[in-house]
Amino acid sequence: MLTVIIADKSGLKWAQEQVKRHHYLHAPVDDRCSPVAMLAMLFDRPVGCLIFGRPEATRVNGWYGSLEDVQTGRCRLTRWEILNLARVWFDPALQQNGEWYHRPGMIGPSVLPGFYDRKHDWHSAVASFVLDLALEQIVFHYLVCKPPVWMEEPYQISEVLSYCDSRKHKGTLYRASGFTLVRANTHGIETYVRPVRSLTPTEQTLIAYRSQHNPRCRKLREIRRAASYEQLSWAPA
Repeated sequence: MLTVIIADKSGLKWAQEQVKRHHYLHAPVDDRCSPVAMLAMLFDRPVGCLIFGRPEATRVNGWYGSLEDVQTGRCRLTRWEILNLARVWFDPALQQNGEWYHRPGMIGPSVLPGFYDRKHDWHSAVASFVLDLALEQIVFHYLVCKPPVWMEEPYQISEVLSYCDSRKHKGTLYRASGFTLVRANTHGIETYVRPVRSLTPTEQTLIAYRSQHNPRCRKLREIRRAASYEQLSWAPA
């Protein structure tokens, strides 16, 4: 059974190693993007990974930016409501002509998601199936792993973006998974985006608890409170 799970510290390290070795960029996701990985599992073995993180650009005019940008109408969302699907990798065994693809005596349609075309040829849908599962879970798990500091400000993930180098890829996975092409630059880099689900009340409660007890969140809130108190102390009577 093909499933998707959130990666722990060792799982993230494994995912970063796979994309560094096998992804066409041959580079891990920068730690400054606060990466979190989801692992595709088959027979309790990791057979793929998706690494999410914060976008490197903190502002795209008209789309996302700071809280002030949203309040003044310059942007639709804050940057904390955006997540970037930075890397996707699947074991070649799951891909066409791989040892687990549909061939006589192999796993194929007995385990892997897919479909038969009009010629009765079977085609794998592993990538879009796993991506759908990952997007359903990451909106919650990312905020559990990286709790928001300011719960009174927008923090729920509203959209996931991803980049595609059209010189190397056709963007088939994104279109099959409900992403929309929103722009392309002169270097052939396309930007795809997909809205994601809202958090349930229970999930919001769990994330608020994580934020309340997270040392980093508590420290940053204390710094803001101290700065606000100092400003009030020096305010003219």
